[in-house]
Amino acid sequence: MADFRIKDFLDRLNDLGLMLSATRLADGTIRLNQWRGIKFYENEAEIRNVWMSNMAGHDTRMQDVARYLELTQSRNRSLQS
Repeated sequence: MADFRIKDFLDRLNDLGLMLSATRLADGTIRLNQWRGIKFYENEAEIRNVWMSNMAGHDTRMQDVARYLELTQSRNRSLQS
């Protein structure tokens, strides 16, 4: 995928049953959390393929995804307040 779009990537994983969230740690790094939905196990092989085809060999993408999730999560929390 030459034109990587984080939202499309996350939407695809979510549709397959894998949801991601981000947690800011005390040292300033961001941890990605994985949440398995009902459809996860029936789509596990495809999830692995989507993950590997988009993340393998692209070290900065993981941090980009984590930052995107952190921003969208904090935006959603502020809208709910």
